[in-house]
Amino acid sequence: MIIPWRRGTVAGHLTDDALSALTAANWADATRPPVAWLHWPVDLANPYQSLIYSRFPAHNLVPIRVRRLDQLDTLLPALPDGVARVLHVHWLYAVTAGSRTARAAEAAVDRFAAALDDLRDQGVRLVWTVHNVLPHETVHRAAETRLRQVMLAAADVVHLMHDSHLDRLREAFGAAPRQVVVAPHPTFVGAYPDWVDRVSARSHLGIPLGARVLVTFGQVRPYKGHGDFLDVLDAAVRLDPRLRWLVAGKVREEAGGPEFMRRAADHPAVIFHPGFVPDSDVQYYLRAADAAVYPYRSSLNSGALALTAGFELPAYVSTGTTVGGLMPDAALHRFDLTDPDSTAKTIADTIGGGWTDARPVRDAIRDHVGALAPARVSDRFAADLRRHLDPLAGA
Repeated sequence: MIIPWRRGTVAGHLTDDALSALTAANWADATRPPVAWLHWPVDLANPYQSLIYSRFPAHNLVPIRVRRLDQLDTLLPALPDGVARVLHVHWLYAVTAGSRTARAAEAAVDRFAAALDDLRDQGVRLVWTVHNVLPHETVHRAAETRLRQVMLAAADVVHLMHDSHLDRLREAFGAAPRQVVVAPHPTFVGAYPDWVDRVSARSHLGIPLGARVLVTFGQVRPYKGHGDFLDVLDAAVRLDPRLRWLVAGKVREEAGGPEFMRRAADHPAVIFHPGFVPDSDVQYYLRAADAAVYPYRSSLNSGALALTAGFELPAYVSTGTTVGGLMPDAALHRFDLTDPDSTAKTIADTIGGGWTDARPVRDAIRDHVGALAPARVSDRFAADLRRHLDPLAGA
């Protein structure tokens, strides 16, 4: 099991932790000198960063969590002379957070652009991971678009999770990165306990063993199409009364949330856990299911799909869901949310022993996601980043 390191909640710990981490680096490796791998923002609720950095120390890239950009004012001067510094930027939501007007959002982008210029002047190299093209529920679209154009122009390397995303980037922002590294989203194998079987999981959740269970895991948000899929479920249950939809995730205070909760609570085929699921309980929801379903209206990278792939669940995914190479074609059924009757028939005809439990399908998932194991993805990612960034060290 991979257990994320949780220290550093107090700002004063940052410099001590960074220097302690650097002392563990291999200072004798002249071919791969240590790099202070600063990353921001930090998301401890999501195992992604812990997994993607799990093999970085083997490449002398030393992950250092940065909770606020202004902490770099203290940290950078404290780092040993001659140590290369990289700031790896992930999600950009913190830049415009709290901006009530378009003018405030634009001013926040201006400040962020100035901060990036200052970091580059200090010799800090910039890497950007593109998690989304734009925020899922964009408020100030012009400012958010310019923010990503600023990040794209400043980044020495842009990390994409699939080859196809480069065209999406060019289309959205009218520019291409200086350099690109493609590294897929890893599965979450090892990040969550996984010891129960289907019988135990269904017993724990009170689900009949003979039910046909679809699972959707993750926060309930407008772009994820939960409300739209209820219409599909109505039609599917008429074709197969054994169908159940297991939904687990916190409902965000956004449009459609209360309405979905009301409909889900009244729906006899919906089993809904409206809240945070402890890590130890994730396995019950995923092992209880025959297949996953993701009815997203739009997405670029789906951590939820990566999670269910690691539990070897085939998936029904909407045409708005970008799979990003996370699942083999044999384990996918695409559907159109605007055609609930056709989607319902596809699900009713294929769920259960006919497709979801077929050994070739499960074997195809297992073989496919083996290449997406966190340690393998992290190792390749780190090696690729060193190849791109090392020639820039003296620039």
